[in-house]
Amino acid sequence: MRHGEAEGRSTEGDAARALTPRGIADCRRLAEHFKDDGVAWQAILSSNARRARESGELMAAAMEGTAPLEVREELNLAGAHTLLMALQGLPDQADAVLLVAHNPGVHALTSLLAGRGGGKAARKAARDFPPGALARLTCDVTAWVHLAPGAAMLRAFITPKELS
Repeated sequence: MRHGEAEGRSTEGDAARALTPRGIADCRRLAEHFKDDGVAWQAILSSNARRARESGELMAAAMEGTAPLEVREELNLAGAHTLLMALQGLPDQADAVLLVAHNPGVHALTSLLAGRGGGKAARKAARDFPPGALARLTCDVTAWVHLAPGAAMLRAFITPKELS
């Protein structure tokens, strides 16, 4: 997931940028959509940037039970390979994980993991990855360490605009 819509420049620096009211509403709607769809994450990894952390907190708050939110500095503005390494380091008992980070890393990671296929969702994700967009991928690996480029299938690509 790319974090929700954030404020413009901040005098406190990029990492201090908070979600806008629209970004908050978008994350809440997105979380409700996935909750209604039966999705439950066992873990949520988030960049330490305020806008990403707030997005992860809002997504976690809507879920049944509490998925632990792990905030990591190395995910702030990380590229696809750094994001992939974070996923590869997850414990194997976590079947469903939400990663909240930034573009262009999230966009590139989605393309890297999905490889070919994905149909309409892949075409949408390839064009644009706006704030609050979430790519839902599945894979058949038995351990996170085996997650590799092309190992996943893009099942859905949802943007806040679609849920309005």
